Amino acid sequence: MCEPNPALERAPTMTTAATDRLRSSISKMESAVKLFPSANTVTAPSRCSDVSAIWAPCICTLEMCIGWYPCGLKYCKGKPENALQSNGGGSYRCGIKTCRKCHQYSYYVREKQQCLWDE
Repeated sequence: MCEPNPALERAPTMTTAATDRLRSSISKMESAVKLFPSANTVTAPSRCSDVSAIWAPCICTLEMCIGWYPCGLKYCKGKPENALQSNGGGSYRCGIKTCRKCHQYSYYVREKQQCLWDE
């Protein structure tokens, strides 16, 4: 799957047994990874939400959100409650602005049953 690592060839401090174990571990990891279906396949898989057969391959989508995180200062207009903060009646800092961020991850599954949340 991938080309030999030149660092393994040049590592004088590694024993032959350690180098062999490392190569074996890399080979095992590579064999566990399945390639995403390419564009030259007969039919590209559909989104799992569009597939009705539970055993059909599809593209699973998972949305992960951070619902609340501080992202800046909040400014209010008018007169502050605390007179020590007074700066002439303009805007003043009155809290922390919060934000939300979401990411959508899409990945291939061999069977729709491996992606039941994408309905």
